[in-house]
Amino acid sequence: MSTRLALSRAYPYGVPVFAAALADPEFHRVKLDVDGSGRIDVVAFDRASPADGAQRVRVVLRQPVPPGQVPAVVERLLSGVLVIERTEEWRLTPERCQGRAYVAVPGTPISAEGTMSVVGEGTGDGAGEGSRLSVDLDVTAAIPLLGGGIERAVVTGIRGLTGTEHERISDWLDRAGRAG
Repeated sequence: MSTRLALSRAYPYGVPVFAAALADPEFHRVKLDVDGSGRIDVVAFDRASPADGAQRVRVVLRQPVPPGQVPAVVERLLSGVLVIERTEEWRLTPERCQGRAYVAVPGTPISAEGTMSVVGEGTGDGAGEGSRLSVDLDVTAAIPLLGGGIERAVVTGIRGLTGTEHERISDWLDRAGRAG
């Protein structure tokens, strides 16, 4: 069993600005640094431009979760600091960005997997007025009897962090939009 998390946010910049951000390893580090500690590690970053014209990006990040932001039910499973390992694989074009996310929490039976997309809003060509980032994840805690409660606590925790992540993405896109 798993618990679904679906999130969607609008941004005032078109898909090309978002695609350029997703092609930058520093963007991925900054967007997840919700507590401003700078403790997010980009473990791996690969970028390729195959013949189809779409850019491919794969980024692996390691993110310690600040104390006090770990749900109590999850904290009981830990012997130390909660660390999230997140892999994102993106296919980027000026019209649309499509991705997959894989999340693991080492030392726990908690994981997540799902899809991400950035599509244009406005003119329909992706380059217009704005864009929308959508994330659809299935969170799984493979623990008999307690799994559903842990999954709901993790989803609630993620929802609590998305506001700050949205601000960090917005700040990055604002700077990129002014520079472009």
